[in-house]
Amino acid sequence: MIVLLFLILFCCQQLSAQDGLLQQVTDHYAAGYLTAVDHNAAIFSGNREQPLGFLTSNHQYFKEQGFTTGRLSFGGIIYPNVQLRWDLFRDDLIILSPKKYTIVLNAEDVDFFEIHGSHIFYKHPDGLAGCPPAGYYKLLYSTNKYVLFEKISKYLQEENVKKYRYNFKMSSKFYLQRDDSYYRIQNKRTLLNSLGTHRKELKQFMRANELQYKKYPEITVYETIKEHERLTRR
Repeated sequence: MIVLLFLILFCCQQLSAQDGLLQQVTDHYAAGYLTAVDHNAAIFSGNREQPLGFLTSNHQYFKEQGFTTGRLSFGGIIYPNVQLRWDLFRDDLIILSPKKYTIVLNAEDVDFFEIHGSHIFYKHPDGLAGCPPAGYYKLLYSTNKYVLFEKISKYLQEENVKKYRYNFKMSSKFYLQRDDSYYRIQNKRTLLNSLGTHRKELKQFMRANELQYKKYPEITVYETIKEHERLTRR
């Protein structure tokens, strides 16, 4: 039975991922497989999540502390409707097992996961110029010409308020992959430099649409890159 489900899943995944119906069929059989193997599935064979060992006034996870239903691709196999949370301090993806154990997934085997409406993928070093470190990245925009993604993390800051010594602060770094190179985007200047052409038109576009990197970094980067792609198609 399990072998048959593997074969069906493998065949489905060889077809176009753009087909919405295909995704539903793939997820259906993957869910059946996950039910069949229960807690013996490879995704539940990692190490247990360890406590931080100190008190903080907030949590280190993406969006919320609790687990949320998500979609996971692990070792090329799709697992729909699994319970996930992303630790932004340790950059770990955690899965809740059927026996309620919190398991840290082996990052090298994670292709991508989807939670809270976001698509997060694991990036391996590829040797291209400016390649960011290995880790989990949130995909923001992807075409044949551009791939824009964000490194989200949390770091500790001393607080010493009441019983809490620390709290977590959020940090974001944006990267653009274009023409076989990566560009770290840190401000308006590096954004425009990463795109190379149409600098004057992009400045006008940003002013007209009140796009300010300091106030709205994600939407500014996203909309400016989309506009640059439109300009280069003319």
